[in-house]
Amino acid sequence: MARLSRRAFMTDTMCGFGAAVLVSGGPLGAIARGAEPNAWFRAIEAGDLGAVRKLLAARPAWLNERDVSGRTGFATAYLARHLEIGVFLRQQGYQPDVHEMALALDWVGFDTEAAKSPDQVNRMHPVGGSAIFAAAIGGAGSDIWRVYSQGGDPNARRPDAGGKSPLRAALEFPDLAQAEMTAATLLANGAAPNSREADGSSPLHAAASRGSCALIEMLIRKHADVTARDARGSTPLDAAERNEHAQAAALLRGHEAIPRDRSTSRRAYDAHGRPYLAPDLSAFSTLAQGNLVGAAHSNLDRVREMVREHPELVHAVSTTTEGAIEAGAHTGRLPIVDFLLEHGAAYALPTAIVRNDRERVQTLLAEDPLRIHERGPHDFAMLWYPAIGTGGVSMAELLLSAGAEIERQHYLGTTALHFAVRGGDVELAAFLIERGADVNRAGRKFGAQAETPLAIARAQKDQRMAGLLIDKGARS
Repeated sequence: MARLSRRAFMTDTMCGFGAAVLVSGGPLGAIARGAEPNAWFRAIEAGDLGAVRKLLAARPAWLNERDVSGRTGFATAYLARHLEIGVFLRQQGYQPDVHEMALALDWVGFDTEAAKSPDQVNRMHPVGGSAIFAAAIGGAGSDIWRVYSQGGDPNARRPDAGGKSPLRAALEFPDLAQAEMTAATLLANGAAPNSREADGSSPLHAAASRGSCALIEMLIRKHADVTARDARGSTPLDAAERNEHAQAAALLRGHEAIPRDRSTSRRAYDAHGRPYLAPDLSAFSTLAQGNLVGAAHSNLDRVREMVREHPELVHAVSTTTEGAIEAGAHTGRLPIVDFLLEHGAAYALPTAIVRNDRERVQTLLAEDPLRIHERGPHDFAMLWYPAIGTGGVSMAELLLSAGAEIERQHYLGTTALHFAVRGGDVELAAFLIERGADVNRAGRKFGAQAETPLAIARAQKDQRMAGLLIDKGARS
């Protein structure tokens, strides 16, 4: 696997944790100020599996040894991207803790450990931060939701000046496509787009430095400050130009053309059009609220049971910022949506679209036309919801007439056309293509591998849909 240079990884990723480190001998703190070189950690940092084997055979106690910053050899191996050494150490009996499980992307182990001590998930750890930080630096991609499901806070970070945000850790993963997937998942689920690092740089600086147009666009959509300056006085545009990323620089120069996300309807009104007033939910843990939100994706009986026991949980919000009713809406579970509305949940624009409530949709858009740029939970665009609900072509036409743009309302390339194809709605797919949808655009909303609409249709064995797409110019 590709790796950052040792000097860059030490300086950019782990700077500021514990004792100061020296570059000679490895990037992750094996040689601490005032300490003697430690052959065990140096061998791990160097990726020398043979030396690690010999050292462990001579002294089995090394297996659980910690360096001056508190990191184990297992954590050191994964932070240095020497995964084969981490695997070897587990084979020799090392038992990772919950943060190390997240770093290693061992989700079965992570869930087991998190269930034992859920309060540990957001605690700071010698790997450099919380469990969600560990997963981000490990390149979790969309699987980082596993940490959210255990109450992980996307903005938890060490309080000292050297503590990096999970979003910044994600953006620094060596493989750019995986870095984009992890960072986009964080941004789609409540990560702060303007978090600043010790050097004053922002996530937009990091995306610009790597030339990630996908993340630059998404960050700008989410109100990232394009004028932010780091300690050297450099803006994200300066970073793109310095690294010779011409497309990224052009995107930053033309940032005003990118519509900013809106959120004015999200918790504005209830089903009767009255101002929505959420109760105090401080008596409920993030996990308790997350359990109701999780159930609201598909389990009406469980939702009814939980609400009957605790009526306030109708208003539950998970660490992804997703409300229970939003979970039911983006999965198209109308009985769950209607039940929650009856019990006082907020009635936002995406929910109205899914329910094909044209009157409410028109009222909300007339009150604030920029709501056409709202995003539901997980960064779902308004134009996706007609494919999820019952509105189909009629609702999509209403949204387009209100200013929705098919190709702009995307997530890593996934557009409304991808959703229409997944839902098997040939009529809606044909309409979207007629209105300018790119039949060959590849998107990554449903997985790390980008899929075109035709690839989705073929995977679902939908011959009718595939025929339509091919007829409209889809390439195999």
